[in-house]
Amino acid sequence: MLDPLKRKGIFQLKDAKKMGISQSSLSRLVASGKILRVESGLYLHPDSSPEGVERDYVVACMKFGSGSVIGGMTALFHYHLVEEVPQRVWILVPYDRKTRHPTYRCLRTKTNPKIGIEDHGAYRITNLERTLVEAFRYASKIGLRTALHATRTALLEHRTTLEKIHAQAKALGLVKFIEKYWETLIPESQGNI
Repeated sequence: MLDPLKRKGIFQLKDAKKMGISQSSLSRLVASGKILRVESGLYLHPDSSPEGVERDYVVACMKFGSGSVIGGMTALFHYHLVEEVPQRVWILVPYDRKTRHPTYRCLRTKTNPKIGIEDHGAYRITNLERTLVEAFRYASKIGLRTALHATRTALLEHRTTLEKIHAQAKALGLVKFIEKYWETLIPESQGNI
């Protein structure tokens, strides 16, 4: 009975019911310690694969649904562009989604949740270029100094290029957020894009 749940990793009550496990049976499994309750409505087999930070990403994406994407400071940390671990998981959610949850920092957005996304199966995260563009977009929340430092670091380490960042900003319709800082990012030898 527990093997399908172990393979599933993090799951919801509806997933357990599809496998023939009733709500009362699931409650007994939680009480006996055979299943862990991660959060309201989310469960985990103790021997399943998601661990640590990745588990937090999976839980966040499951909690906020298919339009949600890990982003902001959490994505900057994921790409090793900031050293401090964010106190909350930052997640991009559709603009019409309103929530105040102490564990999450929700960034409501109208930008397409399918552009510039890496899908890791159980969770989705903004790609490096979108993460940098969004850092400028949400500079009032993330900090302009953090956005500039992260972008310069990614460029100096040759993890991306200005052309890729600009193309991502254009695809998202967010060029205006990076244009005002463009000259501080462009080395003199590179000129305009």
